[in-house]
Amino acid sequence: MKIIWTFTLLMIPGVMSSISVTGYSGGGVIITCRYDKRYAANKKYFCRGEWSKCTDQVRTKDTNKWVNSGRFSLYDDTRAAVSTVTIRDLSKQDSGMYQCAVDITAKKDIYTEVKLHVLTADCCEKSISLSAAAGGSVNISCKYPQSHSADVKFVCRRSGSDLCAEETSVKESRRWSAEGQIQLYDDREQQLLTGTISHVTQQHSAEYWCGVQTDQGHKSFITRVRINVTDTSPLLPSSSPTASVWKTPTFNNTSGSPNTLKGSSLIISLVLVLLVLIIVCLLLLFLYKKHQSRGGESSSQVGAEKHEVVPNSGCDYEEIKDTHRQLPKNPSDSSNCIYTAVQKPTGDAQILFTSAEDLNYAVVNFQKKADCPDSLRLRNSQDYSEYAAVSHHTA
Repeated sequence: MKIIWTFTLLMIPGVMSSISVTGYSGGGVIITCRYDKRYAANKKYFCRGEWSKCTDQVRTKDTNKWVNSGRFSLYDDTRAAVSTVTIRDLSKQDSGMYQCAVDITAKKDIYTEVKLHVLTADCCEKSISLSAAAGGSVNISCKYPQSHSADVKFVCRRSGSDLCAEETSVKESRRWSAEGQIQLYDDREQQLLTGTISHVTQQHSAEYWCGVQTDQGHKSFITRVRINVTDTSPLLPSSSPTASVWKTPTFNNTSGSPNTLKGSSLIISLVLVLLVLIIVCLLLLFLYKKHQSRGGESSSQVGAEKHEVVPNSGCDYEEIKDTHRQLPKNPSDSSNCIYTAVQKPTGDAQILFTSAEDLNYAVVNFQKKADCPDSLRLRNSQDYSEYAAVSHHTA
């Protein structure tokens, strides 16, 4: 049926051919119309409607230069004998019949009929804004309709009214295509186009488009990607449903904001301060425990050296000094011995001292009292000791 319709159009005077182009709402299309090189010097124009009553949308003034008129742009490449028409910001109202025409003086103009279909791509994002750090890599992921699985996929960089000033394309499925700084990968089973730009600079901050190209050379722009390259690396990322800045398949985008960066810096500072406080507290506790341990040992040593009396109700103990002389085994062996007897007034106990000029020792008998300690232990590690009489008071 398409062949019959094309043949019918060619039979109409002025109609050279007929093409069909599919575009997507929010995107754009680039339509290529060929003409005979005999008409390279003629004016070219693009109009909407049937060939018999067509309304101009854009018309060339000079050859080999872009001419803009609203959302329409026209470029006449006289060397290739091709007119290129760009339509931006498509909507469903743009669907209809258009004509690529050559203005011929005194004769009927020559037309190439263009039937434009504008659809809504529910599978795909219309626009994505992404950020990347200078010197790093930028990744993107774009979905496309299943009907374009077999078509060539591309990524274009926009410059002014030209949606595709710089183009990188991939023609095969699941194979990386490297052209310049852009690498593309087309997964036709997942209907996913991905790409990577390495070592980005401020010059990479621009508007890019993901799209498809038919075998007739017409391009459909589906997803717009705005890339902003910053001097510093974002700390915390934000993600979009289907893309991340130029990326390998199924990755998500990561970018950060200044507010998030400040919040993270504040949290890190607080954590560091808290750690320092904990370390200081632990150090102080360790020093306190060490000082307390040394203080206990010192107190016990001082108490042992002084031999202080442990008070008890009804009991008094006095200091006893010892010259630490060696005692003879038998007091009677020494001619200088002095023996003295001491009698406690109550008669409960006797303390007998036998002494000599060169001998100081005593035998002491104690009568235990009910409210006195069960035992008394005297420790002496000194070379010189003194012992005094012990008084036992009656309660």
